[in-house]
Amino acid sequence: MIKTHEFNTQWWGKPIGIVSDSGFFHLPEQEQARHLEPFEWVEFRMPLENAPVALASIHRSGFFQVDTQINYRLGLRNLLNPPSLAELEVEFADEVPFEIAADAVKSFDHERFFRLPGITPERANQRYALWSSEHIPNHPRTSLRILYKGHVEGWYLADDTAGAGLNLTLGMLSKDSSISGLLVFLKAYHAFAGRGYRMGWASFSVNNTAVHNIYVAVGAHFLSPVGYWLWLRD
Repeated sequence: MIKTHEFNTQWWGKPIGIVSDSGFFHLPEQEQARHLEPFEWVEFRMPLENAPVALASIHRSGFFQVDTQINYRLGLRNLLNPPSLAELEVEFADEVPFEIAADAVKSFDHERFFRLPGITPERANQRYALWSSEHIPNHPRTSLRILYKGHVEGWYLADDTAGAGLNLTLGMLSKDSSISGLLVFLKAYHAFAGRGYRMGWASFSVNNTAVHNIYVAVGAHFLSPVGYWLWLRD
């Protein structure tokens, strides 16, 4: 009922779990403790439309809510195209291979993992650098970076393997970016459209007002939200 989250385990350096069956929350307390015992922390995700009937049992199990992610869909054609986009360059990883260093990325201020004991912005950024190092070689055709006057302003990493459009997995700004996140995201979306993608989808934290406003500006269609809960070892 709780599986090892392989990536988070690699990042954190200790066993991390994720609830794979919500029936876990209806088990007797001692059996729940047995399932939780191997892990330092455990994550659980559930559509919030299902949450009201389950919240009491989730809380009784020692889980607390750390985030709400809003799902969205975005048409990649006919987006805003301000003149300033012409000054930006795009490099796809299948044309110009690149890596992303943890200390090159602007810190994620609205990161649910900041609820973990001992977390720092540097350690949170290491998670994304590690993930990027695995993602880019596997998806070079949908991994890109944005440059302005030869300086890297940000990155956008996507995945087209799900077969339902392009998963707009992660957009990141450089820590010393001189342009807005809206321009970085727009340039990336136009570049993906140029490679034939018509529709994108992903999610973002409800706490991230800046990103929310970007998706409003580009005409995203918002879908049902998903709640995230954590259990931490005492």
